[in-house]
Amino acid sequence: MKFLPKIFSSIIAISVATILSACGGGGGDSATTGTTTATAEGVYGGNLTGSASSNFQMLVLENDEVWTMYGTQTASQFLVAGFVQGNGTSNNGAYTSSNVRDFGFNPALAGTASATYNASTKTIAGSFVAGGSTVSFNGGPISDSLYVYNTPAVVSSVAGLWSLTSLTGEGISLTVATTGTFTARSTLGCSFSGSLTPRPSGRNVFNLSITFGASPCALANQAATGIAIAYPLASGRNQLIVAGYNSARTVGTAAFGTR
Repeated sequence: MKFLPKIFSSIIAISVATILSACGGGGGDSATTGTTTATAEGVYGGNLTGSASSNFQMLVLENDEVWTMYGTQTASQFLVAGFVQGNGTSNNGAYTSSNVRDFGFNPALAGTASATYNASTKTIAGSFVAGGSTVSFNGGPISDSLYVYNTPAVVSSVAGLWSLTSLTGEGISLTVATTGTFTARSTLGCSFSGSLTPRPSGRNVFNLSITFGASPCALANQAATGIAIAYPLASGRNQLIVAGYNSARTVGTAAFGTR
C-alpha cells in the first residue's frame, strides 16, 4: 500500500477529508450526546507504521463504510496526502473489509482491511494490505479537534469561500452556497461544480457530488461521489476535507483547507 505524499498527479482534486476521516474529530461518541453502539462507527485518529505518511484520520459510517485519510497532523491542520475507502462489517470488536481501495494510486489499488476496536473507548488498531504492502494503524479519539460526529451536518458551517489544496498541491477556490451547491476552479483552470448534502442518517457528514468541466480537468466531463467533513479546530479555525471517486472506483480525488 502506497500511503505516499506524491499521488495520482493526473487528477484535479477538491477534497475534502479522516476523516476520515478523515476526518477530524473525536472518536465519534466521546464528545457527543448520541447513543454508543457495539459497532466500529465513529471517528478515530492516530499513527501509521510502514507508511511514508505518519498520521491517519478514520471515519467509519453507520453502514460500516470506512474512509481513512492519511497524511500529516500539524499544529494548525491535517494535511491530507491520500485516502483509503471501502465497505466492510464490524461486530463484537472486529472490523473487516475485502474491498478497500487505496486512492493514492492511479488507478486505485484494491486491498483488504482488518482491525480490532473498542466501542466504549473508541480505540482501533489494524492494518490495510494492498499491492503487496502492509500499513498498520493504531489510534483513538482525536484531541485537537472539536468535531462532533453524532449531530446532523449543517450547511451553514461550510457556506462561503474556501481556499483548498489538492493532493497534487494545486490551489482550488471553492464557493459553497447556503443551499449546499458549490462551484470551484483550480489554478490550472479546471472548473467544476457539485453539492454538499447533509447525510440522511443525521451524522455530521456531508454526501459529496462533483461534476467536472471540460479539459484541462483530468476527469473532463466526468462525475465523482464521496463525503465531506467540516469541523472547528482548537486554534479557532475551521477545517474542510473532501474526498471522492469515480463510478468505477478506479480514480479518486481529494482536497483540504482551513479558514
